Parts: sequence; C-alpha cells; structure tokens
Amino acid sequence: METGWIGCDACATAQALYLVKLIGGELYFCGHHYNKNKEALDKQSFEVIELNKIEEVPTLEKAE
Repeated sequence: METGWIGCDACATAQALYLVKLIGGELYFCGHHYNKNKEALDKQSFEVIELNKIEEVPTLEKAE
C-alpha cells in the first residue's frame, strides 16, 4: 500500500481519505468529495478502501 500524502483527485488540495476502485482504474477522494459523489460511486465501484484507518487487532485469550 502506498504511504505518504495522496491528494484528492477532485480538488487536489485536500488529503485523500478514500480509494475508490473502478473497472477502469482508481480514484482518490477527500471526505467531502467522496460524500458528495457517494451514491454514484456506489453504483460504479467494486471496492472502496478507507485510507489511514487503524483496524483493531483482536487479542486471543490465554487458555487455562
């Protein structure tokens, strides 16, 4: 996965928070432009990845 600052493809001034994967390629969007175009993107995309999201890793309990 890419690291560093990635600009929004719609405005290029805000940091991208979403990677939208389409049949024809990928687009990066800031939160504002993703939310503004969400309905259309949901119809055209096959995957949306929230960038910089920290996922909690489950911990296993120790067997007694």
